[in-house]
Amino acid sequence: MSGQIEFVSCRDVWGVLRQIEIEDVNEFRTPGSVLDQRLVRVNGRNYVRKFVSRTAGRRDPQRYDLLENEIRAGCRLGQVFGERFPPDLAGLVAYNVDVEQPFALLREYVGAPAADQVRHFDDGQRKAFEQGLFRAMQNLGVAGIVHGAVTIDAVRWHDGRLQLVDFESAERVGELRRRRSLGQPTGVDQVDVRDDMLAAAILVRHVQPGVPSNGSSPDRSRDPDRLRALLDPVFDNPVDRRPYPADLLAKLRVDNRPPPHDDPDGLLAAGHDLFEHVSQGKLGSQEPEPPGKPSRRRGRWMRSFLALTVVLATTVIGLVVSK
Repeated sequence: MSGQIEFVSCRDVWGVLRQIEIEDVNEFRTPGSVLDQRLVRVNGRNYVRKFVSRTAGRRDPQRYDLLENEIRAGCRLGQVFGERFPPDLAGLVAYNVDVEQPFALLREYVGAPAADQVRHFDDGQRKAFEQGLFRAMQNLGVAGIVHGAVTIDAVRWHDGRLQLVDFESAERVGELRRRRSLGQPTGVDQVDVRDDMLAAAILVRHVQPGVPSNGSSPDRSRDPDRLRALLDPVFDNPVDRRPYPADLLAKLRVDNRPPPHDDPDGLLAAGHDLFEHVSQGKLGSQEPEPPGKPSRRRGRWMRSFLALTVVLATTVIGLVVSK
């Protein structure tokens, strides 16, 4: 498969259709991903291609859901940050869900998986890790995204830089929960921007020497005072009373201002009314999947999402032309 060249159709994060040439480079793996992956090259640059093969999709239809989560989160992040995309998050550039082997194309990841590296961190690297992690959490919050699987397996590290990848469990803030988050009490139905904070706090403890990592309610009695002052408000409070990432960045005495970003919802408000009309028509005309065919949210969720991205892209073009 290495060296194979393929011409594909795909859409960018605004839903605009593109034609690109993809050259396969080699197999690629990340410990936090369930999906098949390949390292590929487009126009001389490397990218990560995540996909669901026909075989894997038949064996485990849930993989389509995971890919859709990745695409949905990636499109939102791309629309919010645009050309100012933060390097501490994996960045989606294109996708296609209307083929036998749907895929997402992401910018090449930073560095290598962090798991083997954190054991050799010095104090400076541990502090950079903390700052980088909470900065990534802040950037996700700005876009209204919850990662849903913040563990050491989802983190990459290179020369003092952290990157959070693998958004296969991602959800949108304010939506109805598909599952309970770590430490989330029953009865709370909407995704909260702070859902990832407990997992992030556990991860910060994970990189500290001599601090045992033992679940979501660890014995913190022997944690260093600095660590307790930073993390106790996360561990000791339910989701709706936990600090925000900016609060912890302030405790770390670093800049906690949100990064420059756009508000695609506000900019394209006119397109959303049209989207509601388009998506309701599509949802109302759906027919059930035939027996034996993998049951996919793609048949409902993704068609609505594609309708939204096409409408938003059309609105963007209209705004530009009207200037």
